[in-house]
Amino acid sequence: MPTQVLIIETHGAFYAAELRKRFTGVTVTAVASASELPEDLDHFDVLIAFGIGINDAILKRMTGLKWIQSLATGVDHFLRCQSLRREVLLTSSRGIHAAPMRESALFMMLAVNRNAGRLARNQRDHHWQRHPWPLLDGKTAVIAGTGVSGSAVASALKALGMHTIGITRTPRAVDGFDELATFDQLPQCVARADYVINILPGSEDNAQVFDATVFSRMKPSAYFINIGRGETVDERALIAALGADGIAGAALDVFAGGALAADSPFWDMPNVFVTPHIAGFCNEYEELALPVIERNMTCFLEGRPDAMHNLIAR
Repeated sequence: MPTQVLIIETHGAFYAAELRKRFTGVTVTAVASASELPEDLDHFDVLIAFGIGINDAILKRMTGLKWIQSLATGVDHFLRCQSLRREVLLTSSRGIHAAPMRESALFMMLAVNRNAGRLARNQRDHHWQRHPWPLLDGKTAVIAGTGVSGSAVASALKALGMHTIGITRTPRAVDGFDELATFDQLPQCVARADYVINILPGSEDNAQVFDATVFSRMKPSAYFINIGRGETVDERALIAALGADGIAGAALDVFAGGALAADSPFWDMPNVFVTPHIAGFCNEYEELALPVIERNMTCFLEGRPDAMHNLIAR
């Protein structure tokens, strides 16, 4: 019997076509979203998807599931599903986001320090107004998260003349960082920072790491950049810090509730720049993810799960 693969993703047809060309022993079904799923899911061996589009009801129907390939770095959405059986292999796409995260961090830093919102409003109003901005050169950035993306961001900022401090639970030498510190040193480190950049994944350990204590230690001239996970931030504390002029501003790509609610104060705060969870995305995303999928598919079909890339220990 051929291996049955289900892909749930907007660009699923691309992945399906590539897998059919590469692997003759697989049958691939691709749908753009969960609303298009076939009635019968119990015969699928493999699921390829972003976790944000998956819920427990879907996994409960996939009784024959043997392997999940997450199209994202994070796998927290899958791990929250009670129907995820322990014997099901789970792999992530960790490592493919270095370039988009590096460019997104730089874009968001420049957006807040050059007040892109005001520039856009001035263009809309045909208003010619010049104003200076602070250089990144010579400034200090604290980056929470020192994995592939954190290292890529740090290396880019060092090239711009910045001093970089990484916050990690596993102290070690990491490319791009001038200093490394542990999480219990986060309040002291942010007190030195001109930019605090959060790239942390969602987990119990990382829940609301950025709280009132951390924000209270930041300089009034400092900016907070969040391209990690929304649940790592105490949003009430952040709103208070922004509203009370505790910090200069924030650029936020992710939020605790997923999509930012229409009535959220963040939308209307003049010192906040909002993007819709796109820091890790790019036009070339499928080309970046495909090699990971193909490598892991090869290992899966050959019965070598231990050789799979980014295999999650559970």
